[in-house]
Amino acid sequence: MSLDRKALQQRLLESFRIEAGERLGVLADTLANWREAGASDDSIESLFREVHSLKGAARAVSLPSIERLCHAWESLLGAIRGGQLELTAERVELCRHALRAVQQLHAGQEPGSGESELLCGQLESAARGEAVALPRTPLTNPVQPADPSMVRVSTRRLDTLLFHSESLLQHKLEAQAYARRLREHAQAFEPQRGKRLLDAGNLKQLHAGLEALPLTSRDALKGLLDYLNWSQAQLDRLHFEAVHLEKAGRHLAQGLAQLSDAHVGELQAVLLLAGSNLVEGLPAMVQDLASQAGKRVDLQVRGTDLQVDKRILDELRTVLTHLLRNAVDHGLESPDRRVANGKPPVGRLQVELLQESADRFELRVEDDGAGIDVEVLRAKALAAGLLSAEQAEALSEAECRRLIFRSGLSTSALITDLSGRGLGMAIVQEAVERLGGRIDLESSPGQGTCLHLHLPLSLSTFRAVIVRIAERTFAMPALAVERCLRLPSSAVKNLENRPSLTLDGRVLPVWALADVLGLSSSVGRDDDLTLLLLKVRGEPFVLLVDELLGDQEITVKSLGRQLLRVRNLLGATLLGDGQLVPILHPGDLYRSALSVGAGSLERNVQETSGNTAQRLLIAEDSFTSRGLLKAILEGAGYQVATANDGLEAWNTLKQGAFDLLVSDVEMPRMDGFTLTQRIRLDRELTDLPVVLVTALHSAEDRARGLEVGANAYLVKSGFEQDSLLDAIRRLI
Repeated sequence: MSLDRKALQQRLLESFRIEAGERLGVLADTLANWREAGASDDSIESLFREVHSLKGAARAVSLPSIERLCHAWESLLGAIRGGQLELTAERVELCRHALRAVQQLHAGQEPGSGESELLCGQLESAARGEAVALPRTPLTNPVQPADPSMVRVSTRRLDTLLFHSESLLQHKLEAQAYARRLREHAQAFEPQRGKRLLDAGNLKQLHAGLEALPLTSRDALKGLLDYLNWSQAQLDRLHFEAVHLEKAGRHLAQGLAQLSDAHVGELQAVLLLAGSNLVEGLPAMVQDLASQAGKRVDLQVRGTDLQVDKRILDELRTVLTHLLRNAVDHGLESPDRRVANGKPPVGRLQVELLQESADRFELRVEDDGAGIDVEVLRAKALAAGLLSAEQAEALSEAECRRLIFRSGLSTSALITDLSGRGLGMAIVQEAVERLGGRIDLESSPGQGTCLHLHLPLSLSTFRAVIVRIAERTFAMPALAVERCLRLPSSAVKNLENRPSLTLDGRVLPVWALADVLGLSSSVGRDDDLTLLLLKVRGEPFVLLVDELLGDQEITVKSLGRQLLRVRNLLGATLLGDGQLVPILHPGDLYRSALSVGAGSLERNVQETSGNTAQRLLIAEDSFTSRGLLKAILEGAGYQVATANDGLEAWNTLKQGAFDLLVSDVEMPRMDGFTLTQRIRLDRELTDLPVVLVTALHSAEDRARGLEVGANAYLVKSGFEQDSLLDAIRRLI
């Protein structure tokens, strides 16, 4: 049989294209930072070996142009490797030109007439230590070879496999549920079997006494006893079958569980790739961008061994490209400016992947550039009409920094091919939220900027908090949930005309999730509140839910092409009981909440407080303390009158109707103890609740306060407004 040399050559060329694509990717990334970070002996050795292997592979498939170029390049690298030559900036640039030429040849793009031979001559001259002029042809962006892989599988087929694995998972859950029901069914026979053993003697006695009975009674009883014997035999048979089915069902459920877990594990292993796939080719891109911008960059990449879902890495590729472009164009300064600011001329840009927990990771992008100028951002937002003058003035520095995520806002003075359109960071935020993640931003003027992208490791499964609203169940991505809270209804107050919660020194807006989703809530005004503290786009806010059902790992299902983007929803999941549950979109929820009023929650707060018509009197001789108490109580919705001392308070109480008195103890003309005692002795005021708020904290003072008839005694040194309001609510 004759050898088909043409077919063999075609197979060899195909193998070469794959091998060369891999080696060119390694060459590009290894060479990218040589100019700035220098080159270690290991990296020089690695580059030399890659070029040598590429030359041998080109010779094997009869590609002389690539072979000659690699041979000349190898000569230069060999001289540097052997110590005969130093690695200068000019020689690094010559290596970069050699890389571009090989990439073009690999992609089938023949260089101009004589260019390849000229470059070979320059490489060989440089290897001999001669000074050479760099090629005049400007460097272009490298041609990216197709990503090689052992087996190419379309995304559609992977999605189909995922769908089948999720169906298998559902069958596993159903089998486990049936196994539980069979076990309960088998256990239900046990009481009857025990009772039968106890009654066996009675039945034997009845059978023995049949002969003594009249004929008619004997036949009837005998028929009944025969039926009982038959029923017991049937009961034994059914019990035996139930036990057998329960055992078989348990084995089936265990087998399905093992198969499902193994299938899902293997499928996820197929979808999990090292983080190095995310940064492949990016070092070379960064150096090209830096060259175009006249800047110098040392890119450091860490944590690339972390395994992440391929679909997440695919989405993050565009995200990371935007972030690196922004860092080079906006963040890092020119070498001259860096030196003038006391920095090294080479800017530092760091990309790092960190595993945060079993199901989430962080992508960190940091530079040591100029940082974000909040005043420039404020002015740009004002000029673009994104904010009014009052809104811009009221923004904190942190809120100003997050303006970079607003669509249409850019700090670039000129629109270039790198930036200036104000869309990049908005695209970044939308992509991260679509993946169920969030972004944190840190920046210091003159020190640099750091972006923290918190994301799930797998797109198929992630942790979610399961909640109930209006008899409906929803899943909330756990990445967006900072805390779950259970608080009394009095914790939510109307501040600045909207329900709010004070937590850890922060005043947070509160919305009922039912109102945000347009549903009716079953939370009553006397119920304790179940709250979720969320953080979206750096903004913390609180959602009220009817019930917290726990947290669990969920499998994400797409809503399909017909429902590609539904407001407030990320997708759906199947719980263990087969219930289909929507997965909420935290970013959409925040935007939806801003567009709705306080709704039922505001009515609940008003009904709970129920104090708009209640009048309180404050007796306090200190102007500052009196003003503070008045502000607290009026902020809670009470009508408040004040008195400068005990005697003025007594006269005020006799002239008008009040629901409660808040009084200091140490006051001129009449102290709080005397005032309280006089109130208790007065027939009209004897039932008036009295709260003493004082700096006297001894046990004797407390005892005297109770003795004269005070209903509450609060010490100013440990005084909190919540304790005062709680005391008032309990008393009126």
